Amino acid sequence: MDQVHLRLAEMGLRVAARYGFALAGGYAVQAHGILDRPSEDVDLFTAWERRGEFTAAVAAVVDGYRAGGYSVEVTQQFDTFARLAVTDPAQPEHPYKVELAANWRALPPVMMDVGPVLHADDVVAGKMSALYTRAEPRDFLDIDAALMTDRYTRTRLCELAEKSDAGFDRPILADLFGMLERYPDRRFAAYGARPAHISEMRKSFA
Repeated sequence: MDQVHLRLAEMGLRVAARYGFALAGGYAVQAHGILDRPSEDVDLFTAWERRGEFTAAVAAVVDGYRAGGYSVEVTQQFDTFARLAVTDPAQPEHPYKVELAANWRALPPVMMDVGPVLHADDVVAGKMSALYTRAEPRDFLDIDAALMTDRYTRTRLCELAEKSDAGFDRPILADLFGMLERYPDRRFAAYGARPAHISEMRKSFA
């Protein structure tokens, strides 16, 4: 994990854990040993049933970062989603993105060194939802890595996705696999994937 991202995750969770927040997204994938890849932001998610506390949680996280010496701009905020641009005054040209959201989860988070982390089942369910809605290179890499761990089968991943998203449709997902061929290898290589891995992944999703 990027060291600044790690610090921001730890600081954010120290404040937001009392509101039910846990590490999510690409760094949660990494925390569970599924895949170690670069991530563009820090994702902190709380449970959907705690969405009534979301505004207070965002304010607490913003205050926590500012108390830690960071400059913070809330670039987007809605009832259940907020995006922060967090900047170290020593590096004002390099803001870091922190996203907070209220989202569905099936299981309690697990405690790790960084703080609470979404349960692995909820992490991969979220990644299946990401694959279904945007089908970006990193989404294919995350799901391929989940399958490679032997902890999850394709059937199980679809079951988890269906529980988390009532609109999830397996035939539509199958059509989205065609997106894989539209991306050049360099889009996957940006996340550390090697040519042989990319080739095998293309075959597995064909």
